[in-house]
Amino acid sequence: MKKLLFILLSISASVAAQEAEFTFNNERGMSDFVVANVEGKTAPEIYKKAIEWIKITYKNPDKVILSTIENEYIRFEGSSSSFYSINLGIMGKSYQQTKYQIEISIKDGRYKFDIIGMENYTSPSQYSSGGWSDNTLFNANVTKEYLEKFIYKKDGTLRSAWKNINDVPVYFNDLNKSL
Repeated sequence: MKKLLFILLSISASVAAQEAEFTFNNERGMSDFVVANVEGKTAPEIYKKAIEWIKITYKNPDKVILSTIENEYIRFEGSSSSFYSINLGIMGKSYQQTKYQIEISIKDGRYKFDIIGMENYTSPSQYSSGGWSDNTLFNANVTKEYLEKFIYKKDGTLRSAWKNINDVPVYFNDLNKSL
């Protein structure tokens, strides 16, 4: 009986933990994924609409779609140079070219929108060879200690270099809403 109760509580806790929007905070950084409910739609209908959305939204849909399992799963890659920035004080926002991978897992009546990777491009310079590198702030399980040490001040506000970090969840929320 105790095992059954534990299983039921675990299932209800995981369902309640599903978020409808991406957020970034000093407890855990960026949300892992969001779940969108699509009442009355079957998995094949959602899958078809997601593929159509990618074809409309992205310039070269055949290149951005990395993998699919019909009616269950889509992985695609996008890029932008207008949502990830670091604040450079008096010089303002410094935007970086960013690539991201998203997995859409589909079930009847809902889909999961999961950011599985993010990379930033750094131009070569005398100090670095440049190129694409993982954005560990969004790719790894960032610890609360890391966030408190490097991203947030002791009073819970963002450090000046990261004051625009909330542009990232806004970008992905808008992308998900457009789907």
